[in-house]
Formats: sequence, structure tokens, C-alpha cells
Amino acid sequence: MSDMTKFDIMPLTESDRGVASYLMIYSAYEYLNKLIPKIELGGLAIKNSLIIRKFYKAVLDGKIVGLIYLSDCRSGYIELDYSDIRKQFGIIKAKKVYKALESIFSIKNIPKECGYIGYPISAECMDTSVAEALLKYILSQRKYSKYYMKVSNNESTKRELLEKLGFKAVKEYEIEESLNQKITYLLMEYSDN
Repeated sequence: MSDMTKFDIMPLTESDRGVASYLMIYSAYEYLNKLIPKIELGGLAIKNSLIIRKFYKAVLDGKIVGLIYLSDCRSGYIELDYSDIRKQFGIIKAKKVYKALESIFSIKNIPKECGYIGYPISAECMDTSVAEALLKYILSQRKYSKYYMKVSNNESTKRELLEKLGFKAVKEYEIEESLNQKITYLLMEYSDN
């Protein structure tokens, strides 16, 4: 196995769009699997929607092993296109898929002029050192004075990592992720002050 400390962090490029869309869908797939039976269809449905300039990648041996995005609450990091979703899922199912994707990938409950961070990790590499390095990289940019992330109640490893880096839980809320499934989230805050 390769040494995970040897990866590089750099901006995502246009040629990475397909891999990035797969990682985005994979990160939310446990909530989408009843609605989207094939992960590839989900990736194709959001591929054109990613705002590439908001993403950074961790690369090891020429392969993307992690992804992080940083956005503000005005412009988000993904612009869902209903026509792309309809192309993949058909007219009847597209509305349900669109609603589920919007609830997962839209930025809500974030104060203005703050940053929102999210990090899907590749299926092949669930290494927390990748996530930690990506988070430290984003925080070191000091683009915002406060940063937010959402963590579902069943993501204890992710929450522990955020707390280790100085994030604190500030709010709990529920959203409906997919058909008849409500997920409770914690909104985590990091302050540079």
C-alpha cells in the first residue's frame, strides 16, 4: 500500500469532472441508494453541475483519493440542472431525484459571508489522514473568518475529526434526504477568532 502522507493537494481541473461527480454521489449514496439504483447514473446527473473552481483534490500516484469543496452561501458549489437529471432518470422519477439531490447538495442554514466546506472521500481510500489534510489546507487559506460543515448523526468519525480541528456543534436540524427518510444533522462551526 502507498504511503498516504505523500499525496498532493491542488485545485480540481475540468478533466477531473467525471471522477468528482462520482465522488460527490458516492459520499451521499447511503441516502440515495433507494432512489438511485446505479451510482453511475447519479454521477452523470450532476457531472455538468459542479462548479469546478470551488473544489480541491488530494492526489496519490496520479489518482484522486479525496475531494473537498469550499463555497459561500450565495453561490454554492453545485448548480443542479433538471434537464441532466431528467436525461438520466426519465420524466416521472426526475422530480424525486432532483428534490433529494437538492436537499443533500444545497447550502442551507449558513450565515452570510461565511464558508461552507464538504469533503467526499473516494471509496478506495477512506483514510482520515486525507480528510484531515484537505480540511487543514482549506482552513489555512483563511478566506473566511467562520467555516461550517454539516455532519449526520451516524458520521461519528467525521464529527470527531472536526472537533479535533476546532469545529463545534452549533445547531441540530432534520431534512428529508430521499423517499420517507429523515436525517438529523449537526451544523459544525469553525471560527478563526
